[in-house]
Amino acid sequence: MAFTTLISTAALAQRLGDPAFAIVDCRSKLDDEAWGAREYKRSHVPGAVYADLNADLSGPKTGGNGRHPLPDPIALARTFGRLGIASGVQVVAYDQDNGMWASRLWWLLRWLGHDAAAVLDGGFAKWIAEGRPTESGETRREPREFAAAPHAEMVADVAEVAARAGARDWRLVDARAPERYRGEVEPIDRTPGHIPGAVNHFFQTNIEHGVFKT
Repeated sequence: MAFTTLISTAALAQRLGDPAFAIVDCRSKLDDEAWGAREYKRSHVPGAVYADLNADLSGPKTGGNGRHPLPDPIALARTFGRLGIASGVQVVAYDQDNGMWASRLWWLLRWLGHDAAAVLDGGFAKWIAEGRPTESGETRREPREFAAAPHAEMVADVAEVAARAGARDWRLVDARAPERYRGEVEPIDRTPGHIPGAVNHFFQTNIEHGVFKT
């Protein structure tokens, strides 16, 4: 049975060393782009490969396409293949704790038609807290051929969002912290506030005691 949403630390621990499982470390920090790679080399789940937010999970910036634009599907398929991901491979993505970056990889995989992907519930923080094994250095998986089948319906561009803003059959959700949504603080972007018509649901409200709510 494939894991398609979440996987527990206990379930993953039972499958360490299984070649049909590709474990991907997605740890990242916006204020220190090199932090994730450093932490990965220092300590990671045994067998995990590393996916960099900017180099692997985002496309090139043009100055008008956002901070972390979607990668080109062909380029992303090559990245997945380099990470040893292909049909029949179960992917487990994890980050430092709350699943924010691991969920990006989860979504990207589903966008390209790979549903056997799950986020490690509790992330690396829970793995460490439970005293589970780690290793250092870099791990590489045997490259595979990833066959992409993009789901175009999963992506909405700026023009579509602007055209549908306020429509009764349309809901735009801003998952940032409430104070950023309200425009009271803005530590990252140039313009505070939110897109007209968006409602706020802070992604961290999905987490309780370090794991996703059931």
